[in-house]
Amino acid sequence: MPERRGETDGPTSLELDIMRSFGWAVVEMEDTLYQRYLHFSAAKSLMAEEAFRKHLREMEAKGYVESLKLHGKRAYRRLLVGKDIGKELHPQVPLDEMRLALGSLKTKPKFGKKIRSKVTTEVIEDSDTVGKEIQRVLENWMLKTAGRISKGAVHAHVANMMAALNESEEELFEYVRIELPGLLAEIGQILRTYGSDFLLLTLRLTEQKVRKYRF
Repeated sequence: MPERRGETDGPTSLELDIMRSFGWAVVEMEDTLYQRYLHFSAAKSLMAEEAFRKHLREMEAKGYVESLKLHGKRAYRRLLVGKDIGKELHPQVPLDEMRLALGSLKTKPKFGKKIRSKVTTEVIEDSDTVGKEIQRVLENWMLKTAGRISKGAVHAHVANMMAALNESEEELFEYVRIELPGLLAEIGQILRTYGSDFLLLTLRLTEQKVRKYRF
């Protein structure tokens, strides 16, 4: 890890906001970090992209982040973690996750990710894969917290998440934060990668598959 300078002072509030813009990620694209920062720190986010890059370079000099190339574009690896400063850097409330997701989605087309505007066979296959992962994580969380897996509860949670997302992403994150905190990172990652339309389709298809367990 690079040697840190000015460690006694610790990171500034602006630098902490930039660190929080990583969300749960360890490595993130520079463009994505900038867009996440604009959404995540709305009160302080009137910052030009060049000024944001300058702050990242200063943070690299302090040893908080490390620059690298990823898919031919500049990215940063997070070196500073919450335990280093006694503060939590991961998103803790639904709006934080939602803002990070929105920032990631804004840069998604630049990196050649699939734009799922049409329901094709490929989209259905991807949705099935992601749906199985959601169900697996949900069942593991139930086993860990309750000591058993309730198939009826699996259906209820999937149906409730679908209904919440039909209202808004904020409603979905609020439901997950209260009822299924163990899924917060996974749901946020799916939204950041695929978008809300894909997640809604995934939840709808998953709900249909587990509907037989609702009673």
